[in-house]
Amino acid sequence: MHEILDNLHQLPAIPAVVQELIQNFDNPGLDSQYLAQKISQDQVLVAKVLRIANSAFYGLPRQVGSTQEAVVVLGFSTVRSLVLSAGFIDAFSAATPTACVDREHYWQRSLTIATYARAVAKCLRQDSEMAFSAGLLHDIGIMVLDVCAHERFAVAWQNTQGGDGDRLIQAERATFGFDHAELGAEVARRWKFPSAIEDAIRYHYQTEHQPFQILTGVVQVARMLALSSEEGRPEDEWFARISQTLRDALKLDWDRLRKCLPQPGQLEAAKKLM
Repeated sequence: MHEILDNLHQLPAIPAVVQELIQNFDNPGLDSQYLAQKISQDQVLVAKVLRIANSAFYGLPRQVGSTQEAVVVLGFSTVRSLVLSAGFIDAFSAATPTACVDREHYWQRSLTIATYARAVAKCLRQDSEMAFSAGLLHDIGIMVLDVCAHERFAVAWQNTQGGDGDRLIQAERATFGFDHAELGAEVARRWKFPSAIEDAIRYHYQTEHQPFQILTGVVQVARMLALSSEEGRPEDEWFARISQTLRDALKLDWDRLRKCLPQPGQLEAAKKLM
């Protein structure tokens, strides 16, 4: 793993303002004015933030014309997660002809899971924007492997026909001695993300992992909801796929969760945030 981590310089450059927001994620001293000022220093990012803020995903009653206005209307936490999303998606959207991972499909799925994570967090009265960021980046290790260890990763990817479930995890461990969840968590640690997001990335496949962390459980539920939705399963089957252990840990019941689920239109709008 250290060899790959030493090659992180091969990854696309993340905008400076995004890096600063990551490193200050837990800093209570940041305010809305500071956030708007930092965003305004990157005009490309300003354009992306305004495009996303005015998209159907947020459904604002009126158009916002500046980063300051976006922060006022949407709130500090929402704009921060919006900036992180725009920065990462833009940086990792360009694919080489030999890339294993379809970038568009990868980010659309990540945005769907992030949207479910935000909804589940709101249902549980947790930090919904941190949940969105954790959901968006839960599989970032896949992207790191595709960029920094492409040839070896290609073998694992092809052997599992591009699957992203347990088969891919097993193939990665056989090839590298670790999996993309472990790698993604280490990358998040180096990027100085909050430990709760690092934990959610590391254990998003391990629903029985202890000690239990709420944010990790939120992302695990979001992944299951997204999979159920993709497979076209009836909603009344969705809850049954969540382990009883995870339901009990989150004190989650179906009636409560069902009321919080994002509408189909919001999920479709999320896929268009790229």
